[in-house]
Amino acid sequence: GHLLVLLCLCPNTAAASWFPKSLPCDVIESSDDVSLLVDCADRRLTEVPREIPTNVTNLTLTINHIPHISKKSFLRLQQLVELDFRCNCVPVRLGPKNHVCTERLYIEDNSFTSLMYLKSLYLDGNQLLEIPRGLPSHLQLLSLEANSIFSITTSNLTDIVNLEILYLGQNCYYRNPCNVSFYIENDAFYSLTNLSVLSLKSNNITQVPGRLPSTLKELYLYNNVIQSIRENDFQNLSHLEILDLSANCPRCYNAPYPCIPCPNDAAIEIHIEAFSSLKNLKILRLRSNCLREIPSTWFKNTKELQVLDLSQNFLAHEMGEANFLRLIPKLKELDFSFNYDLQVYPVFMKLSTTFSSLLSLERFRVRGYVFKELAIEHLRPLIPLKNLTLLDLGTNFIKVANLSLFQDFPALEFVDLSWNKISPSSESDQGSFSNSRNSENYFGSARLQDTHYFMYDENARRCKSKDKENIPFISFVKEDCRDFGKTLDLSINNLFFINAKDFQHVSSF
Repeated sequence: GHLLVLLCLCPNTAAASWFPKSLPCDVIESSDDVSLLVDCADRRLTEVPREIPTNVTNLTLTINHIPHISKKSFLRLQQLVELDFRCNCVPVRLGPKNHVCTERLYIEDNSFTSLMYLKSLYLDGNQLLEIPRGLPSHLQLLSLEANSIFSITTSNLTDIVNLEILYLGQNCYYRNPCNVSFYIENDAFYSLTNLSVLSLKSNNITQVPGRLPSTLKELYLYNNVIQSIRENDFQNLSHLEILDLSANCPRCYNAPYPCIPCPNDAAIEIHIEAFSSLKNLKILRLRSNCLREIPSTWFKNTKELQVLDLSQNFLAHEMGEANFLRLIPKLKELDFSFNYDLQVYPVFMKLSTTFSSLLSLERFRVRGYVFKELAIEHLRPLIPLKNLTLLDLGTNFIKVANLSLFQDFPALEFVDLSWNKISPSSESDQGSFSNSRNSENYFGSARLQDTHYFMYDENARRCKSKDKENIPFISFVKEDCRDFGKTLDLSINNLFFINAKDFQHVSSF
């Protein structure tokens, strides 16, 4: 007889085929056999599968209906490094309407204590009332967003002193209401001496927590109700690189979500010395805080600042003064979008001469200033900026634009003039748009390019992605246009015919 030999050359992803067929999950082995990933996401599970291999390192159980975690749930899985147990009981207003969860996840004390190698634990979206007790002391990342936790005490965090990343956002806001002020005990985070990232966004917090650990590099306090930033709130945070204080006194005009301004539409109060310790700050976001002026003293020690977001305030007048710009020479990205004054339609945009001091500036956005005419004299302060590659002037209702002015900006790679009222050969004011009240109505439904500014939280994580969504500003110009070279976007204007002489000075685009 003949001996038949079958050789199977199988890829790494199939190498896990020896696991039980009854396991309702995907199993993926790393090529170096160091990690074993078991993905049980969205399998309608009501308990942790018993067939999970004991050498699993990364386990995903998100989007299921498992109501209970006990000490036995993961006792066999001693090699676990990462456990993703999000969205097993999503808060009612956040969750699916066809499967409303009314019985919150119950976690027995010390359910995770035995997991000696566990580094990352995700428990978002489970209606938890408190931080689980008995967490392993070597845990580095803990994520508890979109639960029902609105009290943090020192005792809650004593088990996890080695924590480096802590996400506690979205525990108290309009889509997950708690109807109380979020309570944080003074010094609650102070014992976390390795903490580098802390997110407390969307929590109805009324003041900056006391004595934050000096190791912090990223602090997210946006979408709260902090009306005042005190002199010493950030006094020991000399390593802080990212600070987001957006939408604590929000500009609510035409907001597409429930929005409550501070009393009398007041601006957030920030002490003139509040940022004086932030010597390593690189990104500062103050979007939607009803600011009407920017004191120079805020920036006297922030020499390393590279990104400043001042969009959605009331800073149209401040842009004509802007003395603070002289103090931040390393700034690469500046956003003044949607600072227009209500019921005002000025002839031109006024930029202070101090803009010319931003010699490192690469990206400048001024959508929603709302003005009629664009000429070189209005942009003259930007001419010295030899690193400026992006200029965004979209959604401004510009009627008259002298395109030849862009000859004076040889470094520009992308100019956005979309969503304006520019007409062909518009040497005179002949646009079809002249009623400033129409401009207000126009903002009632945010255009695609502008949704970035009108979302409640563009960085919110979804059940299907545990990674922080850091969405870059989206360009709606086709990639093949951008790849071709320098781009001028004139989409959505009044260009009903093309006149060659209108474009004779922009041949480089």
